Amino acid sequence: MLDSTIVVGVAMFTVIVIGLVAIILAARSRLVATGNVHVDINDDKEKGIEVPVGGKLLGALADKKIFVSSACGGGGTCGQCKVRVKAGGGDILPTEEGHFSRSEIKDGWRLSCQVAVKQDLDIELDESFFGVKA
Repeated sequence: MLDSTIVVGVAMFTVIVIGLVAIILAARSRLVATGNVHVDINDDKEKGIEVPVGGKLLGALADKKIFVSSACGGGGTCGQCKVRVKAGGGDILPTEEGHFSRSEIKDGWRLSCQVAVKQDLDIELDESFFGVKA
């Protein structure tokens, strides 16, 4: 009697855990974006890049050998990684607001270390970033 109770308990626990994992995986596949997005840079088709969804713009650019200066390493504190996001960047975050004037915010200036890559982006970078070597 005791052995069958333990077996049934372990089996029920296993079924519940597997069910919860299935629900989480189903929700993740519907809610979390996957794949690649296109980043247009300076309205130049030759400079456009394809990057995976999920990271920050600073890291995505660095992966494609476009190095934007960032003394804080992407923490959003130094304000050096400024880019102009013309489309697709979402709203400015509170951590960024102190680095920009109201007119700069209105014009779409953002810190690339704080811009999440979730959808296609259209950005402007200073041409000097294209000559930076690692």
